[in-house]
Amino acid sequence: MKLTPVGKIIFLVLAIGIAVGLWRLWDGGSKGTAGGGGGFSLPKLGGGGGSSGGTANLGSDQGLLGRPLRVGIVTWPGYAGGIVANGGFKPNKECLYWNNHKLLVEFLLMEDPDARSKAFARGGAEGVDIVWSTVDYWANELPGFIKGGVPAKAIMQVDWSQGGDAIVADQSIKRIEDLRGKKVSLVDLTPSRWLLEYSLQNSSLDDAAQKQIVQSLVGKSTTMDARSDFVANKVDATVVWEPDVTEALSKRPGAHKLVSTETASNLIADLMVAQDKFIKDHPDVVKAFVQGWFDGTEEANRKPERVVSLLMENEPLYKELGADATRAGLPTVKWADLSDNARMFGLDGSEPLFDRIFRQASVAWVRRGIISQAVLPSAAKHDGVLRQLYASVPKEVRVPVAEPKFPAAPPAAKKTEPGVFTRPVNIYFATGSNSLDPNAKQVLDQVATIAQTFSNAYIRVEGNTDSTGNPQANVQLSQKRAESVVNYLVSRYKLNRARFIARGNGPNKPVASNATEAGRSSNRRTDVSVLPKD
Repeated sequence: MKLTPVGKIIFLVLAIGIAVGLWRLWDGGSKGTAGGGGGFSLPKLGGGGGSSGGTANLGSDQGLLGRPLRVGIVTWPGYAGGIVANGGFKPNKECLYWNNHKLLVEFLLMEDPDARSKAFARGGAEGVDIVWSTVDYWANELPGFIKGGVPAKAIMQVDWSQGGDAIVADQSIKRIEDLRGKKVSLVDLTPSRWLLEYSLQNSSLDDAAQKQIVQSLVGKSTTMDARSDFVANKVDATVVWEPDVTEALSKRPGAHKLVSTETASNLIADLMVAQDKFIKDHPDVVKAFVQGWFDGTEEANRKPERVVSLLMENEPLYKELGADATRAGLPTVKWADLSDNARMFGLDGSEPLFDRIFRQASVAWVRRGIISQAVLPSAAKHDGVLRQLYASVPKEVRVPVAEPKFPAAPPAAKKTEPGVFTRPVNIYFATGSNSLDPNAKQVLDQVATIAQTFSNAYIRVEGNTDSTGNPQANVQLSQKRAESVVNYLVSRYKLNRARFIARGNGPNKPVASNATEAGRSSNRRTDVSVLPKD
């Protein structure tokens, strides 16, 4: 069927709202169903995972696993690396996976969250061996799998969301702090919820205000519904992903992006996960799968039109949307290569970004009562294969992750404009000193995650004092203290200094009365604000 432009828009909204919404929706259904049965039935091997069944005769040689490796994914362009490596969804011997690694792979679209959970718990030829997740979502669903007797681990990162997710707000909301007393629509327990939670956690809103916002959330079953409520003025803000970000912005006058993964470009990452037993029993298969995926990622980056063709050939949604709409969605994700995985899992000796995001997400889900107990990051990942691959690359040819570009000096407006959120941090300095003691550094280590995840944003560090002493001297001292914080973050975490702005306010921006010791203590703070680059 050939769609008109209007028809494409209508189908885009409906199809992605239903199909893509389901894949990002799975709200921990594995908690009660991991290992369970149910009436779900997967297609037989060779049946294909896309819109058509059947496959070529594979012959007697079934490769490393002795059968096709079964991989559950959803409608999302971030999985292009694996799809390109396999030349589509069906197991075949005319692809990178077979030619380079003697591995047959079968991708299956699994939009239904409960079916996905049961299939992964079942595993093997009757289920799926490997399935998708995200770092924040893995922190939510893994405790349920473990409780159900299905321990599993993340084996690789496959993409970043870089512009595909956003908090869209009306004109009255300029900062995250302005969400107090407002209504927000979203599809709960998806990366949308994590984008909101992470922003709340790093704001100046106290626990009571954050709780009020969370309790007032307007939960929807699809991103289309969440966007529709915003467009109809039923809510003040919405957290959605494309194409509903664009729809929300265009259909409600004054709407704007409050926070998006274009700015928080290292916050929402897709993973592939496998059961512990499969990893232990088939290390050669896991290695071939990961390495083949990277082969496909390299090919996808060279030939994006190949990605468009394969998505349209294998996934009904993209076939209906057509080439133009499919192509337009590709820039909202970054396909992760070995360099991205090196940073995510700390293969180069740095602290894994996976640990930081997973730990903070776990704290958020426990705090909100979504899970009862967190899992340690070390129990949630298996990076052995990635380390082998990374070690095999000579140091002199390793390519670091390309970082966003910033001008040598921040625009003057960034020194004073309000941040999208501000996190007050209690950093204690000795009287008259700007030196950071070990306790102060420990506090800053927790704050550093903001700069790492919001990698496409300016970070402004403001030093503040109470009213005791000479005001001008306090301004100078607070400036030096802000500079000390910036110097530590830049040197300790190898961050781009051009992203940072240090400002000393002295006693000029109190948040409490200086008449009491408690008030003066509150005023002796360091504020860390995030400002979009553009």
